[in-house]
Amino acid sequence: MAETKSYLIRRAGGPVRLACDDTAWRRAERLAIGEYPWYVSGGRQGTDVGLLYDEKAIYALFVCEDRHISAVESRPNGNVYLDSCVELFAMVDPGGDGGYFNFEANCCGTVHLGFGPGREGRKLAAPSVHEKLKVATSIPLPTKEESPADDGWWLAAALPFSAISELAGFAVAPKSGTTWRANFYRCGGKTDPQYACWNPIQWEKPDFHRPESFGLLTFE
Repeated sequence: MAETKSYLIRRAGGPVRLACDDTAWRRAERLAIGEYPWYVSGGRQGTDVGLLYDEKAIYALFVCEDRHISAVESRPNGNVYLDSCVELFAMVDPGGDGGYFNFEANCCGTVHLGFGPGREGRKLAAPSVHEKLKVATSIPLPTKEESPADDGWWLAAALPFSAISELAGFAVAPKSGTTWRANFYRCGGKTDPQYACWNPIQWEKPDFHRPESFGLLTFE
C-alpha cells in the first residue's frame, strides 16, 4: 500500500504578496514534489511548495529547479500540462463525493482549471472564475523557449474560495481543522518531462487523475 503524506496549511499572519521573496511565506511549511513513479531518464529537478490560507483564499508558492524552461500554451484552460508546469489537485468536499479541482499553471502563468469526479467529463472554469484567480511568475508572458541560461522559476497563486465555490457548484469555506485530500504535480515541458508528484502514485503510466492516491492537507 502506498504511503499517504500529510501537510499542514498555516494561516497567513497578514496579507500575502504573490512574490517569491515575500516574508509571508516564511510561515508556510514546505513540501517537495519528489516522487518519480514513471522515471525513465534525464534530470530529476526539485520542486518546493508552500501553502497559506486566510478567510478569503488559499495561496500557493511553487519554486522549481529547471534547466529546460519552455511554454507554448497561452489559452486559458489550454494544454498547459505540455509545458513547464506545476499542478494542484484537491478534493474540497468534506464528504469526499463532490469531486476535485485541478489547478494547472505553466511557467508563464497560463492556467487550466477544472472540476469533476474523475478524468472524464470535467467542468472547465468559466471566464468569471479565471478573473478571480491571481497568478504571478518569474517568467514573463506569453511563451518561453528553452535557453542555456535556464536554471529555475517560481510561480505564486491566490485561489479565492469564491472562485472554487463557483466552479464546484457548492460552498467551499475551509476552517481550522478542515482536511482536503490532494496531490501536487510537476511537468517538465519538452525536455525532462518530470511527471513528478508529492504523494506517490501506483499506476503503470503517467496519470495525475488518481484521487485514490491523494495525500492530506489540513488547515491550521
